[in-house]
Amino acid sequence: MNIEVKQLGNVQVIECGGSLDADTVSGFKKIAYDLVSGGSTQFIIDCTDLNFIDSMGLGVLISLLRRVRQRDGDVKVVSLSDDVKTIFEITRLHRLFDVCSDSETAVKRFDEIK
Repeated sequence: MNIEVKQLGNVQVIECGGSLDADTVSGFKKIAYDLVSGGSTQFIIDCTDLNFIDSMGLGVLISLLRRVRQRDGDVKVVSLSDDVKTIFEITRLHRLFDVCSDSETAVKRFDEIK
């Protein structure tokens, strides 16, 4: 898995590439939780280059969402491929997460909340 973190204003954008699964979830978890520990509460998970996610990957996204919502934050998911979108729909996680077409739309939705 390739992970890059970028910042758009107050929003942390975590770009995921490859697979978010049992083999790679620990690296994602460390990066995301370190950002939360540092005070970040607004996240965009950019799935443009994510081609697979399993139950462990979904679990870490849910865990991140819980952590930031305890701090009045949110996690938005953007740019889902057809395969990853299908997994979100089968597991009904598209109802839990705000799924946006791209990062710019997600940032605007964060701004609307304020």
